[in-house]
Amino acid sequence: MMKASLLVGFASLAYGFQMPSLPVQRRSSSIRMAGEQPDVRFGANSDWKPTPEKGSKHTMSGGFESTDTPDFFDDSEYSQQAANLDIMDGVMGSTGLGELKKMQQQGRSTDPGVAGALDVNPDIYMPDAENLSAASRGITFELPKSGMTDLDFDISCDSQTGTTLQVDVRPVAMTFEEFYCGFTSDSHPAFRCTPTEGKMERRNGPPTTVTVECDPNGKTGELVGYLCFILPEEKAFSTYYKITCVSR
Repeated sequence: MMKASLLVGFASLAYGFQMPSLPVQRRSSSIRMAGEQPDVRFGANSDWKPTPEKGSKHTMSGGFESTDTPDFFDDSEYSQQAANLDIMDGVMGSTGLGELKKMQQQGRSTDPGVAGALDVNPDIYMPDAENLSAASRGITFELPKSGMTDLDFDISCDSQTGTTLQVDVRPVAMTFEEFYCGFTSDSHPAFRCTPTEGKMERRNGPPTTVTVECDPNGKTGELVGYLCFILPEEKAFSTYYKITCVSR
């Protein structure tokens, strides 16, 4: 009976116990339109502004002045001279801008000697112009021992007017190579070429164009010439061409 009465008593207490209600916070449903300035206030400091008085020690004041002083004072002769320097002093070198103005007013020359200095400077070296010559290089125009040519051309012309042919030689070296161009000694004398020497472009550059002229000078028949394009520094890449011209 005692246990039953205790259970009934606890149940009645639990039934009568209620939690206190807490206030419910709701978010404002108002929406601020674009362009409106928020109303921000900071209580008693809402109207604070920097103090404008001069010499104020507050860094936020409008009249703040720095009170820093140097660590030491130098009153030596050099410091005194430095204090007297003008912003334009030394603009025109050691002579000075003021001195140059005086020289101009007096009609004296203001040329510091730069004009003509390069003409007498012994340290300036002017290299001689490169003279490309097949004779000075000891180059002879002849076919390789195999007698083979890289490319053959067949052309025709009038025996009185002649004709021309453009031969493009593609660069193969990694540097600018000097070249010499000419016909073998057993070629017909009607053939000539230009240029006869020069510098070739590097690999993947534009080709070197050799203009071959054939002037039969009235002669008819088959005229044969062997054109040699010699690279003295890269002899393995020299090229040779057979040109056959039928003159009528």
